[in-house]
Amino acid sequence: MKTTLRMAALLLCTVGLQTGFAAGRRVDNVQPKVTLIGSPEIMAQIRGGSPKKARIPGPGEPAPVWLEFESDFDSADEFPELVFKYGILLKTAQGLKLLQGEVTHVDVARGKDRHSVVYIGPKALNRLSDGKPFAMANVMAQMVTVSAQGEPIVVQFKSSHGITYEQFAKEEDKLEKVTDVFLNKGQTPFAPLFWDYYEAVKPSSR
Repeated sequence: MKTTLRMAALLLCTVGLQTGFAAGRRVDNVQPKVTLIGSPEIMAQIRGGSPKKARIPGPGEPAPVWLEFESDFDSADEFPELVFKYGILLKTAQGLKLLQGEVTHVDVARGKDRHSVVYIGPKALNRLSDGKPFAMANVMAQMVTVSAQGEPIVVQFKSSHGITYEQFAKEEDKLEKVTDVFLNKGQTPFAPLFWDYYEAVKPSSR
Protein backbone atom coordinates (compact mmCIF):
# COMPACT_ATOMS: atom_id res chain seq x y z
CA MET A 1 0.00 0.00 0.00
CA LYS A 2 1.40 3.34 -1.03
CA THR A 3 1.07 6.04 1.63
CA THR A 4 1.83 9.73 1.56
CA LEU A 5 3.34 11.21 4.71
CA ARG A 6 2.07 14.74 4.13
CA MET A 7 0.26 15.61 7.34
CA ALA A 8 -1.13 18.79 5.82
CA ALA A 9 -3.14 16.86 3.24
CA LEU A 10 -6.22 15.70 5.13
CA LEU A 11 -8.36 13.28 3.19
CA LEU A 12 -11.77 12.43 4.59
CA CYS A 13 -13.59 9.62 2.83
CA THR A 14 -17.09 8.51 3.84
CA VAL A 15 -18.80 5.45 2.44
CA GLY A 16 -22.53 4.98 3.04
CA LEU A 17 -23.67 1.38 2.68
CA GLN A 18 -27.10 1.40 1.06
CA THR A 19 -29.32 -1.39 2.42
CA GLY A 20 -33.03 -1.72 2.96
CA PHE A 21 -32.56 -1.39 6.71
CA ALA A 22 -30.21 1.57 6.45
CA ALA A 23 -32.60 3.39 4.12
CA GLY A 24 -35.16 3.71 6.90
CA ARG A 25 -32.93 3.92 9.98
CA ARG A 26 -30.13 6.47 10.02
CA VAL A 27 -27.02 7.42 11.94
CA ASP A 28 -25.54 10.63 10.56
CA ASN A 29 -22.45 12.82 10.87
CA VAL A 30 -20.18 10.13 12.34
CA GLN A 31 -16.94 11.88 13.27
CA PRO A 32 -14.04 9.67 14.47
CA LYS A 33 -11.28 11.23 16.55
CA VAL A 34 -8.13 9.63 17.99
CA THR A 35 -6.18 11.37 20.78
CA LEU A 36 -3.67 10.56 23.52
CA ILE A 37 -4.65 11.36 27.11
CA GLY A 38 -3.20 10.81 30.55
CA SER A 39 -4.64 8.55 33.23
CA PRO A 40 -7.47 10.16 35.24
CA GLU A 41 -6.75 11.25 38.79
CA ILE A 42 -9.66 10.19 40.98
CA MET A 43 -9.65 10.99 44.68
CA ALA A 44 -11.31 8.34 46.86
CA GLN A 45 -11.24 7.35 50.50
CA ILE A 46 -11.42 3.72 51.60
CA ARG A 47 -12.11 2.95 55.24
CA GLY A 48 -9.41 0.84 56.83
CA GLY A 49 -7.10 1.23 53.85
CA SER A 50 -4.03 3.32 53.25
CA PRO A 51 -3.65 5.75 50.34
CA LYS A 52 -1.88 4.31 47.31
CA LYS A 53 0.76 6.29 45.51
CA ALA A 54 0.81 6.51 41.74
CA ARG A 55 3.38 4.23 40.13
CA ILE A 56 6.41 6.11 38.80
CA PRO A 57 7.71 4.88 35.43
CA GLY A 58 11.17 3.31 35.56
CA PRO A 59 14.23 4.62 33.67
CA GLY A 60 13.54 4.66 29.94
CA GLU A 61 9.93 3.59 30.44
CA PRO A 62 7.34 5.75 28.62
CA ALA A 63 4.95 7.75 30.77
CA PRO A 64 1.53 6.05 31.00
CA VAL A 65 -0.84 7.42 28.36
CA TRP A 66 -4.09 6.13 26.92
CA LEU A 67 -5.30 6.23 23.35
CA GLU A 68 -8.88 7.49 23.23
CA PHE A 69 -10.94 6.75 20.11
CA GLU A 70 -14.18 8.75 20.10
CA SER A 71 -17.03 8.88 17.61
CA ASP A 72 -19.46 11.77 17.65
CA PHE A 73 -22.70 11.09 15.79
CA ASP A 74 -26.33 12.06 15.32
CA SER A 75 -29.10 9.47 15.62
CA ALA A 76 -32.13 10.04 13.38
CA ASP A 77 -33.94 7.13 15.05
CA GLU A 78 -34.11 5.21 18.32
CA PHE A 79 -32.02 2.04 18.54
CA PRO A 80 -32.19 -0.69 21.19
CA GLU A 81 -28.58 -1.50 20.23
CA LEU A 82 -25.92 0.07 18.04
CA VAL A 83 -22.59 -1.67 17.40
CA PHE A 84 -19.57 0.54 16.73
CA LYS A 85 -16.71 -1.38 15.12
CA TYR A 86 -13.45 0.56 15.47
CA GLY A 87 -10.28 0.23 13.41
CA ILE A 88 -6.88 1.92 13.39
CA LEU A 89 -4.31 1.40 10.64
CA LEU A 90 -1.02 1.66 12.52
CA LYS A 91 2.55 1.82 11.19
CA THR A 92 4.89 -0.20 13.42
CA ALA A 93 8.47 -1.41 13.22
CA GLN A 94 7.08 -4.73 11.92
CA GLY A 95 4.96 -3.07 9.24
CA LEU A 96 1.34 -1.98 8.99
CA LYS A 97 -1.13 -3.46 11.48
CA LEU A 98 -4.89 -3.12 11.71
CA LEU A 99 -6.15 -2.69 15.27
CA GLN A 100 -9.78 -3.79 15.56
CA GLY A 101 -12.39 -3.77 18.30
CA GLU A 102 -16.03 -2.97 18.94
CA VAL A 103 -18.46 -1.72 21.55
CA THR A 104 -22.23 -2.21 21.75
CA HIS A 105 -24.33 0.74 22.93
CA VAL A 106 -27.86 0.26 24.25
CA ASP A 107 -30.99 2.44 24.39
CA VAL A 108 -29.67 5.02 21.94
CA ALA A 109 -32.25 7.79 21.73
CA ARG A 110 -33.06 9.94 18.74
CA GLY A 111 -31.12 13.20 18.71
CA LYS A 112 -27.94 15.07 17.89
CA ASP A 113 -24.58 15.17 19.65
CA ARG A 114 -24.28 11.51 20.70
CA HIS A 115 -20.92 9.99 21.64
CA SER A 116 -19.20 6.60 21.60
CA VAL A 117 -15.70 5.82 22.89
CA VAL A 118 -13.13 3.02 23.26
CA TYR A 119 -9.60 3.04 24.66
CA ILE A 120 -6.20 1.39 24.31
CA GLY A 121 -4.32 1.17 27.61
CA PRO A 122 -0.71 2.19 28.34
CA LYS A 123 0.76 -1.33 28.36
CA ALA A 124 -0.81 -2.19 25.01
CA LEU A 125 0.45 1.06 23.52
CA ASN A 126 3.95 0.26 24.77
CA ARG A 127 3.82 -3.15 23.09
CA LEU A 128 2.60 -1.64 19.83
CA SER A 129 5.36 0.98 19.86
CA ASP A 130 8.15 -1.42 20.95
CA GLY A 131 8.58 0.24 24.35
CA LYS A 132 8.96 3.73 22.91
CA PRO A 133 6.57 6.67 23.43
CA PHE A 134 3.56 6.13 21.20
CA ALA A 135 3.57 8.51 18.22
CA MET A 136 0.29 9.75 16.75
CA ALA A 137 2.12 10.21 13.44
CA ASN A 138 2.06 6.40 13.12
CA VAL A 139 -1.75 6.36 13.00
CA MET A 140 -2.17 6.08 9.24
CA ALA A 141 -5.98 5.89 9.17
CA GLN A 142 -8.98 5.46 11.44
CA MET A 143 -12.36 3.98 10.66
CA VAL A 144 -15.74 3.32 12.27
CA THR A 145 -18.51 1.02 11.07
CA VAL A 146 -21.92 1.48 12.74
CA SER A 147 -24.33 -1.47 12.59
CA ALA A 148 -27.81 -2.27 13.88
CA GLN A 149 -29.31 -5.75 13.97
CA GLY A 150 -26.22 -7.07 12.21
CA GLU A 151 -26.53 -4.74 9.24
CA PRO A 152 -24.11 -1.87 8.54
CA ILE A 153 -25.64 1.59 8.49
CA VAL A 154 -22.61 3.74 7.74
CA VAL A 155 -18.84 3.46 7.39
CA GLN A 156 -16.59 6.42 8.14
CA PHE A 157 -12.95 6.33 7.04
CA LYS A 158 -10.43 9.08 7.76
CA SER A 159 -6.74 9.41 6.88
CA SER A 160 -4.26 12.27 7.14
CA HIS A 161 -1.66 10.34 5.11
CA GLY A 162 -3.32 10.34 1.70
CA ILE A 163 -4.80 6.83 1.97
CA THR A 164 -8.18 6.42 0.31
CA TYR A 165 -10.89 4.02 1.46
CA GLU A 166 -10.57 2.15 -1.83
CA GLN A 167 -6.83 1.57 -1.22
CA PHE A 168 -7.50 0.38 2.31
CA ALA A 169 -10.32 -1.99 1.29
CA LYS A 170 -8.12 -3.53 -1.42
CA GLU A 171 -5.32 -4.32 1.08
CA GLU A 172 -7.40 -5.03 4.21
CA ASP A 173 -7.32 -8.84 3.96
CA LYS A 174 -3.51 -8.81 3.73
CA LEU A 175 -2.97 -6.75 6.89
CA GLU A 176 -1.97 -8.26 10.23
CA LYS A 177 -4.97 -7.94 12.58
CA VAL A 178 -4.70 -7.08 16.29
CA THR A 179 -8.02 -7.67 18.04
CA ASP A 180 -7.24 -7.69 21.77
CA VAL A 181 -6.26 -4.09 22.55
CA PHE A 182 -9.48 -2.03 22.61
CA LEU A 183 -11.33 -1.58 25.91
CA ASN A 184 -14.77 -0.12 26.43
CA LYS A 185 -15.15 2.71 28.91
CA GLY A 186 -16.34 0.43 31.71
CA GLN A 187 -13.08 -1.54 31.53
CA THR A 188 -10.90 1.50 32.21
CA PRO A 189 -10.31 4.03 35.02
CA PHE A 190 -12.46 6.43 32.98
CA ALA A 191 -15.55 4.34 33.86
CA PRO A 192 -17.00 6.69 36.52
CA LEU A 193 -16.48 9.82 34.40
CA PHE A 194 -18.92 11.58 32.03
CA TRP A 195 -21.90 9.25 32.48
CA ASP A 196 -24.25 11.74 30.80
CA TYR A 197 -21.92 12.31 27.83
CA TYR A 198 -21.28 8.86 26.36
CA GLU A 199 -23.91 6.34 25.31
CA ALA A 200 -24.51 3.43 27.68
CA VAL A 201 -22.53 0.24 27.03
CA LYS A 202 -24.20 -3.17 26.90
CA PRO A 203 -23.25 -5.14 30.05
CA SER A 204 -20.94 -8.09 29.53
CA SER A 205 -22.54 -11.53 29.71
CA ARG A 206 -19.47 -12.96 31.44
